[in-house]
Amino acid sequence: MTKKNLTLRTTTLVGALAAGLMSMTAFAQTTAPATGATGANTVPPGYTQVQPPKDPLVERREARREASQEYSAQKKAAKSEYKQDVGAAKQERKDAYKAANENAKQDLQQGTKQ
Repeated sequence: MTKKNLTLRTTTLVGALAAGLMSMTAFAQTTAPATGATGANTVPPGYTQVQPPKDPLVERREARREASQEYSAQKKAAKSEYKQDVGAAKQERKDAYKAANENAKQDLQQGTKQ
């Protein structure tokens, strides 16, 4: 009697293990990502891809990233405009200095002639 129970338990155990392995391979086959020629997940024709709702933390992170990029772009544009204004002011000062220097030279030359 003991031998019969042992055999029954062994076959039950082997059957359960085989069923478990079969279900694991079936699960692995169904959950493998479907890749097309481009390597991306593709949706079969006639089906619509529905995006799951995003996590609020992910949405916040993306919003902050966009705001940061927008701020950086505005800051870069403002810095460029500031540099142009400073360059124009420097050029005006140089031109004014040259004009004043030329006027002073002419006044000196006229003063020495008279």
